[in-house]
Amino acid sequence: MWNLWQSGFVRSLIWDSALLPAAVTALIGVALYRRTHHHSRWRSTFWAAAMLAGFLGGYALIYRAFSFPPRTVLSWLPWLALVGGTAVAIVDRCGQKNGRSGARGLAAGASALILLWPILRQEALPAAFFAWLTVTVLWSLLWFALTPYNRDQKSAGAMLLVGAAGLALVAPLSGSILLVQLGAALAVVLAVALIFSILMGGSRWDSPTADVGVLILGALLVDLRFYAGASMAVMVWLLVLLAAGSGIAGILRHRGTSGRWAVIAPGLASFLPMVVAAWLALQAYWVNGGGY
Repeated sequence: MWNLWQSGFVRSLIWDSALLPAAVTALIGVALYRRTHHHSRWRSTFWAAAMLAGFLGGYALIYRAFSFPPRTVLSWLPWLALVGGTAVAIVDRCGQKNGRSGARGLAAGASALILLWPILRQEALPAAFFAWLTVTVLWSLLWFALTPYNRDQKSAGAMLLVGAAGLALVAPLSGSILLVQLGAALAVVLAVALIFSILMGGSRWDSPTADVGVLILGALLVDLRFYAGASMAVMVWLLVLLAAGSGIAGILRHRGTSGRWAVIAPGLASFLPMVVAAWLALQAYWVNGGGY
């Protein structure tokens, strides 16, 4: 273990993907919580801001480039998170359910088009449209299922945390160390935000916070499937992971369950599909002879 820590590469992975994102998220989250404690209008956005700051700090160290206009698919990620998250947060503050649903659908469609464009432009129009529509519909449906209207979204955070951890597990078996690091960074900022928000009395996870997580995780899943080449079976189980958790969360809401169990149970329900996805990715890795 000490020999591993002596490795500069391992230390860099831990610092870039875990320690720095965790520290930034915690510091900004606590600072904004104190500043907004008596201003309820801003309580719905400060965890979103803390998560964005923590993830983008990790992204800057991992990817080591911010560019505009973005030159690669992964270089679009911070801009999609910033612009999409800000747009959905603004619509959310207007308080209209239909407006929020429309904003989420538009954000999912626009993000899918941007991320898939290098592939879509090489396909015939019907095939390109079908691929874009499939990704948009799946992204939108999961978004709606994970973040029901006017609810504390900590349960969505738990599911997104398991989803990001699952992505970080299967990505190296698909040959993408970058997605491992980015998935780990997202999992860390989600974990820190969840832990601190549970410990701080009266700290809600409103929609803008969960929306940021859905945007980032969705973009990473698109990259995992279309650019890292993860198998369809693995992707299906990663989607089942999120669907299973949202189903349990819906049952608990219907029964009026609240508190920490309402946060933990959906995450636990998501754990088994995550293990299945990791096992399928490992089998595919062995079949292909291992190695990257």
